[in-house]
Amino acid sequence: MLQVFKEEKLQSQFESQGYVKLKLFSPTQIEKLRTYYDKVQSEHEATLQSHALYSSVETGNADLLMAIDKLLKDTIMDQVKATFQNYQTLISNFLIKDSGDETELMPHQDLTFVNEPEHCSFNLWIPLQKTDRNSGQLRVFKGSHRISKTLRVVPDYPRPFLPYLDTIRELFTDIETEIGECVVINHSVLHGSSVNLTGQPRVAIIMGFCTEGADIHYHYMPEGDSSRIEKYLMKAEDYYHFNPDGRPKYAKQIDTISYCYEPVSEQTFQSWVKKEPHLDLLTKAKLLYFKSF
Repeated sequence: MLQVFKEEKLQSQFESQGYVKLKLFSPTQIEKLRTYYDKVQSEHEATLQSHALYSSVETGNADLLMAIDKLLKDTIMDQVKATFQNYQTLISNFLIKDSGDETELMPHQDLTFVNEPEHCSFNLWIPLQKTDRNSGQLRVFKGSHRISKTLRVVPDYPRPFLPYLDTIRELFTDIETEIGECVVINHSVLHGSSVNLTGQPRVAIIMGFCTEGADIHYHYMPEGDSSRIEKYLMKAEDYYHFNPDGRPKYAKQIDTISYCYEPVSEQTFQSWVKKEPHLDLLTKAKLLYFKSF
């Protein structure tokens, strides 16, 4: 895999833990992004139906998505270029978490964009306000991108870590952020977010990246049939245009594939726990000897 961070220490942390927290941006830059969101807030909130987390993509407005992309490139790309290398950009979004008692985002992985682990893809998560345990902070399961690989498709797929969700929640690392801080997170890392109890939406920017030279793919599984998953070759701009069913409107379908989804076995999970350097000995003992998976 190509090194995506210019600094070796950051690359090492990214590879071992699956995420890195950085202080990259100024309060002025964050305020500029927040001011723009306030102008388009009503269009985003129109997509809010029964779910507590929603994004710019769900507006279906390609012009808005392109405007967000331009805004980010005009505002923060100098810091991105100074920090990263060997990358190509995917799509940019506002990601909004509503406020309420039922707004916890459970452990999950993001979509598969590239052939893993030969290449990697990741998000730059930029909250536009401080985040903590009461305002929808990010939560990450360190090193979980190295447990097991699976093809992550739309609209849904059998989740390989489903038997361990409660355990994973206990092992989450909570990431508080100040204005200007951001989190770089591998798309295959298990992550979630805490409830937002502030009474106000938590707004973040999501910028997608993958390693330079990687083919970008999108996988669509119709009617839950894993024997006929549609594989599309994507360009970054293809993420602006989707059909109502979730298929890309303009990207070319290059294959129909079959994939065998299997849950992560208890043996695999326990083997990873034994080897994982980010878990202390007491935690390992509790997981391996006292906890029923």
